[in-house]
Amino acid sequence: MLFNDSEYVAEFCEAGVTSFNEFIENYCTHLLDRNMADLRKAGHKIKPGAQMMGADEVVDEYERAKILLNDNAGDEELEESVNKMSDICSTIKKELTHLADAQT
Repeated sequence: MLFNDSEYVAEFCEAGVTSFNEFIENYCTHLLDRNMADLRKAGHKIKPGAQMMGADEVVDEYERAKILLNDNAGDEELEESVNKMSDICSTIKKELTHLADAQT
């Protein structure tokens, strides 16, 4: 019912872009710093929104990153995860921006 309100949809999309910008910055920093506590905080904040949007790739890669840290993976594997998550988030942000623009 709320998704028939174009102003609400645009606002939701803009908030989503902001959230994903913050998440990917924190994800990159904390994963590469091997900071599990702050990586978990970043993941905890984004998971509900990602799940609500059906962005399971975000949750899956986040869970994989925690395993990489637990397994003391090499820097190359961590960089690979950062690149993959960056690509996923970039795609989501583009889609949200496109949807917001379509509402105006």
